[in-house]
Amino acid sequence: MADKHKVFLNPATACYRWVASQDGSRAVGNRTQLAVAGIAMSDVRLHLSPRDRVELLCWLTCGSLGAYYLNETWPEPSFHVQAAHKWLDRHLREADWLSVAKLSAMALEIAARHAHFVEAEWARDAVEEILDTDDLDFQARLVTQVLGDCQYALADKRIAD
Repeated sequence: MADKHKVFLNPATACYRWVASQDGSRAVGNRTQLAVAGIAMSDVRLHLSPRDRVELLCWLTCGSLGAYYLNETWPEPSFHVQAAHKWLDRHLREADWLSVAKLSAMALEIAARHAHFVEAEWARDAVEEILDTDDLDFQARLVTQVLGDCQYALADKRIAD
């Protein structure tokens, strides 16, 4: 009898729905709050939306510029993995390793185009601000310029999960 009952999670309503299948028909039972099942809504992770991809790419690009500013070399892949996981955790998102790898490669390409920014006084201040915070200020001049390139790159490449 246990194999005839199924439980489905609906993240939009934060409820479980109990569905019993008997004789090929489906009956929907009462909804139970997630807290009863012991799963907190904060544990639910969503896939990256197109906007999330742009913001993650911008985060990785600005992080690469920050690493270049500090070390005068481009960061290793492990830097991008850590930076991506930090962003994903903070925004309760998930992405597979291939998506992170593609976004990281794109971030390095975009950062290389903006490497001359670290020589400008205004950009150095912007990079230092990025290094000191846990999120990007999308009103900042450097971030705005990088964001535009990230939007263009993703519109051009159409990366999919």
